[in-house]
Amino acid sequence: QREVIKESGIAQDEVIAAERDLEADRYYLKAMNCPHHHRIFAAEPRSYRDLPLRLAEYGTCYRYEQSGELFGLMRVRSLNMNDAHIYCTEEQFADEFRAVNDMYLKYFKIFGLEKYQMRFSTHAAEGLGKKYVNEPELWKKTEDMVRKVLIESGINYVEVANEAAFYGPKIDVQVWSAIGREFTIATNQVDFAVPAKFGLTYRDKDNSNKTPLCIHRAPLGTHERFIGFLIEHYAGNFPLWLAPDQVRVITLNDDEALINYAKPIVAELRANMVRVDADFSATPFKAKISNAESGEKLGGARIGGRDMEAGAVSVRLHHGGPQGAKPKAEVVADILASIKERRA
Repeated sequence: QREVIKESGIAQDEVIAAERDLEADRYYLKAMNCPHHHRIFAAEPRSYRDLPLRLAEYGTCYRYEQSGELFGLMRVRSLNMNDAHIYCTEEQFADEFRAVNDMYLKYFKIFGLEKYQMRFSTHAAEGLGKKYVNEPELWKKTEDMVRKVLIESGINYVEVANEAAFYGPKIDVQVWSAIGREFTIATNQVDFAVPAKFGLTYRDKDNSNKTPLCIHRAPLGTHERFIGFLIEHYAGNFPLWLAPDQVRVITLNDDEALINYAKPIVAELRANMVRVDADFSATPFKAKISNAESGEKLGGARIGGRDMEAGAVSVRLHHGGPQGAKPKAEVVADILASIKERRA
């Protein structure tokens, strides 16, 4: 930065002032979103009427992972998290914690994750004051609260001792990819310790100041890790709604009439936010089909002379083969419905 300043023709006294400013600047890499959300909570007086307060952020965080620990998308140094913190009273806790678990189950259904396990991680007494906050009564109380929610919700879970976060019990959600690899995909954590350390309070009904419970929730972990899991889970064969390239419109050859017939179909799909590309080249038709099948869920919307005469499109599904000719309006409508309904 100094060299850029000096080479820019700025006067010497301005360069000295700029260097002084540079020396004073400090940049910090954000390792997690929690402290920032705590400061937002503390920015103004809170009442029990303000709770539950839910703060969500799709934020970028940084962790200096050692070079030998880096592993593709699974472990990175710059990561993005769909993270949230829910501040609530003890009376509100059960509903809030249950709602987070229910959201996870909804996500699993959307992505077709059938094999998963809720792992309830608790503390170990010998770790108090070392690995865990030394609050034995609060540990027992919050673990009982979590356990009760799981039982009342009818969720199958396993309880694992000595795996809790340092500030409270948690739920780790384990999933398995199509090839059997196990991942921790989400977490739902109770925090009874850190809000007090940050001086977070709310005014209760009896006019006393109380410390809220905080629920840390990250439904899909880090974006990078989740994408890596999905690539492995689907073996690259994504459902249409999730596929990076959704549709390829293919003409039988580079005949101008066919191209003019196909272009409005491509335009309509793009206008409806469908990720679509086109192959109007003179490449042999079988090669076009092969190229489409290697990447797209909907292998191709084929257009030949007979299709054009009938106002139709011949559909070919990825690994599903030819589906026959259908009116072009019906094909477009079916694509849009499949994406909107997130069909498998």
